[in-house]
Amino acid sequence: MKLFNHKPDASTVRPRTSTRLCQARGCVSYDAEPCAYVDRRGRHCDALFCPTHHEVIDGAVFCRRHAGTLRALGEKGQERFGLPDVDNRGPSLVNWIARDLDDRVRALLESVARPGETVVVEPEVTMAYDVERRPRWERSWKLVEHTGLVLKVTINVHQHEDALVTVRVGREMVAKGIPPWIVRRRDGDRLPESAERAQRQLFYRFLEENITVAVHRLRQRADHPTWVA
Repeated sequence: MKLFNHKPDASTVRPRTSTRLCQARGCVSYDAEPCAYVDRRGRHCDALFCPTHHEVIDGAVFCRRHAGTLRALGEKGQERFGLPDVDNRGPSLVNWIARDLDDRVRALLESVARPGETVVVEPEVTMAYDVERRPRWERSWKLVEHTGLVLKVTINVHQHEDALVTVRVGREMVAKGIPPWIVRRRDGDRLPESAERAQRQLFYRFLEENITVAVHRLRQRADHPTWVA
């Protein structure tokens, strides 16, 4: 699938250089190149990363966040929603978390599925709106049958609150929090990679445990509709 199907014109392309220091933590490479991301307002990403720490899509160099944004939206999403503001991490963050939770959420829904029910996974991040018509980025797993939707698990991040991750099972908000790695970066803290991985897994466990409890509760409620929650 082509992820980046519109090339910046010659007047906006910044020249590549091999004399700039990579911005990745601890990297001492001086072959960093600028990120090619240009948002819908025409603003450039100012990131500079070396080949070890950048990604190439359709021949263009991108920082990992914006490469993640392009992959999260896919070709159709880019055409439909446009490229998000250069400083908005929403689509990339939703996709990153959904990818890391994917196996566990799939297995959970498959474990509670009844005969005739199937797990369907949305492959890309989409834009939706809450009850107040505020836009949010989201990606979902669904349990469906021939009559329609049975159960839905959704990871979302609001457009204007792009660090706060919210998880819903059905219409119920079951977990909310700012990932610890984002909190640390805001505070300027640095941890060894092993400690960062451990905190990341704790955050994922928090999300997974709350999703699991909610899925089983809603499944039981469906089986016993006269029960009072």
